[in-house]
Amino acid sequence: MEDELELIFPSKEYKEQIEEFIQNNENNIPGGGGLEREETFEDWMQKINDDLSEEKSKARGRVPSVLYLAFRKRDKKLIGIIQIRYALNEYLYNFGGHIVDSIRPSERNKGYSTKMIALALKEAKELGIGNVLMTCNKNNVASARTIIKNGGILENEVNENNKVVQRYWISLKKRYADGRNKANHILESDFKNIRVDNEEFKGNISLLAIKKVRKEWRIDVEKRCILANNYNWLEIYPDGKQYCITAMFDDKDKIAEWYFDIAKEVGEENGIPYEDDLYLDVVIVPDGRIHVLDEDELKSAYDRKEVSKDEYKIAYKVANEIIEKGKNKNYLDELTKFTTKYLKILRGDENAL
Repeated sequence: MEDELELIFPSKEYKEQIEEFIQNNENNIPGGGGLEREETFEDWMQKINDDLSEEKSKARGRVPSVLYLAFRKRDKKLIGIIQIRYALNEYLYNFGGHIVDSIRPSERNKGYSTKMIALALKEAKELGIGNVLMTCNKNNVASARTIIKNGGILENEVNENNKVVQRYWISLKKRYADGRNKANHILESDFKNIRVDNEEFKGNISLLAIKKVRKEWRIDVEKRCILANNYNWLEIYPDGKQYCITAMFDDKDKIAEWYFDIAKEVGEENGIPYEDDLYLDVVIVPDGRIHVLDEDELKSAYDRKEVSKDEYKIAYKVANEIIEKGKNKNYLDELTKFTTKYLKILRGDENAL
């Protein structure tokens, strides 16, 4: 379990262990922020503190990043070092990635790298990184295994100085129908999913029956509520589409809004539907208002090279198609009938059909 380790930002308190870590490693320490190259410990500390700042790191010809020491909790031993880059330049996009790490030679092949990366991914998510790139040499089977265990999907292989480098992406933007991503807001809920395959629809439809919430969510100038006790979220995952729909019903079964999450893909894991979020969202209110959300997040992810040019274009293509449909009153009438019907079916209401 990753709770065997803890990540701590370096300080003078750990100087002795850090210097000993250098002596017990090879000449190159990936993720060390140049640890093995700096003349003094103080120079290295200055460097990694500068790396926290976009302005200061840029002045050094680097990208902003944060570096952590990984300590084993039971004996406070320094096991490894890991660096999380907030953004990528062209070289890092092709060969370096967001996260890079080193493990003390005596502690390798014990699963610590997998655990350390898992902790770093939590930190990356807190930093707002939605898609993490990790790379390794093709002949480094152990590194590839740790990346895959943390959800890495191989995109391609590239050549660097006669070496084959594998590029893996780890999505931190997956949203699951059972509400696990909303655990801080939803205290009690029931979940049900059905697979539908008929002329009307093909895909998964889920019901998250929300019993109790920590706090209501109210949005827009009229403070429209989309989450409260006894609300129902009907989630629709159509096969072959790059979006899912959440129909948000209040405690009187009145639709508050339809929320379209635009996705890289819609899929299923262990019987639970999910969408791999592509930042951009479209909200349609029953009175016909349409809102496009998170354009700034999509642009920022594109600038950081987390989203490709093709994905950026796809997000807007899908959004525009949804917007055009949403302008049609007949479409909204059909959407109302469809979502209300399946709310009743999943809830087990009599005469739902």
